[in-house]
Amino acid sequence: MISVTILLVPAAVTPGHDRPREAGAGWWEVSANAANVRIDPFGGGSVIGLARSGDTVEVMDTWTSPLGARWAEVMVVRTRVTGWVLWSLLAHHGPPTEP
Repeated sequence: MISVTILLVPAAVTPGHDRPREAGAGWWEVSANAANVRIDPFGGGSVIGLARSGDTVEVMDTWTSPLGARWAEVMVVRTRVTGWVLWSLLAHHGPPTEP
């Protein structure tokens, strides 16, 4: 006879405001002279906007291609264009300050 014991361990619940931010999420800025904002993260997709050096962007999602190219889905604050840019063209930036 085989005895099966189920061990229940209480899960730790962390309140939403205490959870760490997801890696890559939040506010960043364009560190290159310019970054093409594309409709999809495949490099050959249509360019739907341009983010200039120093533009603040909000990273909403990330994706890494099978070949290792990392992409970020961003919303460019200045133009409100949402699309994909190469991750290597971004640098971390604190939250935007209110004017």
